[in-house]
Amino acid sequence: MLRFIPIREGGDKMKKIITCFLIVGLFVFLISGNIGGCNDNPCDFDLNAFFNGTSIIDQTSEWDCKRGGETVFTFALFGDLTGTRSDIGDFIFDRQKCRVLNFENEAGTGKLKNLQGSSNLGTLAFKQVSDDFGDTEVVRDLVEF
Repeated sequence: MLRFIPIREGGDKMKKIITCFLIVGLFVFLISGNIGGCNDNPCDFDLNAFFNGTSIIDQTSEWDCKRGGETVFTFALFGDLTGTRSDIGDFIFDRQKCRVLNFENEAGTGKLKNLQGSSNLGTLAFKQVSDDFGDTEVVRDLVEF
């Protein structure tokens, strides 16, 4: 027959067991409750509005990226998750977070962070972070063909 030991009779051993269960329960709650920095907010940045066509074959525009009034490179993003840049060539990309893209080609990888802009005004901004291609911030204006 099972015998339950009241907490006052079990002493320190029972307190340790209860403490362990509370810690495990809190851990499970935090993971399953998505608490601790993650959020389920919908993305407020419509990346599709900044595509320059469905693919490189259907390219209708590109982004002219300037620093100090001089073009540094041009680039384009396409709906098939490919892109092209005048300085690094063709690449593929995926969306890591709402305002972050990962990109890669044979020469290296990088991230486009803090995506923002207005497709109506033809402006796009981001910060490129890449060990292979360097970190850069430039002004981007839409050039339609």
